[in-house]
Amino acid sequence: MSLVIKKVGKSFEDKIVLKDVSFEVGKGEFVSLIGPSGSGKSTLFGMIGGIISPDEGDIIMSNQSILNKRGHMSYMPQQDSLFPWRTVLENVLLGQEISSEVTKDKAIQMLQIAGLKDVINAYPAELSGGMRQRVSFIRALLCPQNLLCLDEPFSALDEFTRIDMQQWLLETWEKYEQSILFITHNIEEALFLSDKIVILSHSPAVVKEVIEIPFARPRDPALMLTDEFLKWKRKVMNLIQSKN
Repeated sequence: MSLVIKKVGKSFEDKIVLKDVSFEVGKGEFVSLIGPSGSGKSTLFGMIGGIISPDEGDIIMSNQSILNKRGHMSYMPQQDSLFPWRTVLENVLLGQEISSEVTKDKAIQMLQIAGLKDVINAYPAELSGGMRQRVSFIRALLCPQNLLCLDEPFSALDEFTRIDMQQWLLETWEKYEQSILFITHNIEEALFLSDKIVILSHSPAVVKEVIEIPFARPRDPALMLTDEFLKWKRKVMNLIQSKN
């Protein structure tokens, strides 16, 4: 699965939100979107999901336009959005309702891998924030789509839980090799997780630069303490703050 955003533009009334935005997400690639609030990142997700139509440009997946077509991505929002009346297992099995590929045995196996085997019959209110986010991610991962769109999924977590979740996300994603498009405002998070970072400007948002991340996989959190990591953090920060 490959995703191509091709010269996309979008306005709401008289305000131009996105202008001539182009970038790609390759098969099995982890790409992060960084930009100021209001730069159209969530609008892009709406376009990929088929619920918002661009004014110009195209969105292509596996060589076919998916403009205004739904069902081509799975989505994980900032909040876990678990159904409180369903148990952990029942929440994860939502994908079973749209795809026969999602089985109870597979769901239980993934919950066990995520360290959640003792709470599969618990309800969301009984879980910590990090545990709820793991359940939400597994639910997205079990959907049949090969593109996962994650909208700041760790922003509400404390710093310690966030670092643990970043490491867990990488380890889980590397096993299943789905493509991920990830919105974040956290430069360290983007550098640690991504193969590539797409930097958006202030509104109207254009692509300021696409950065290829040089760090080899698998990655350890200790990477974030190295001089090389800090050098790249400064580079990304300077690009974000640049007026050009």
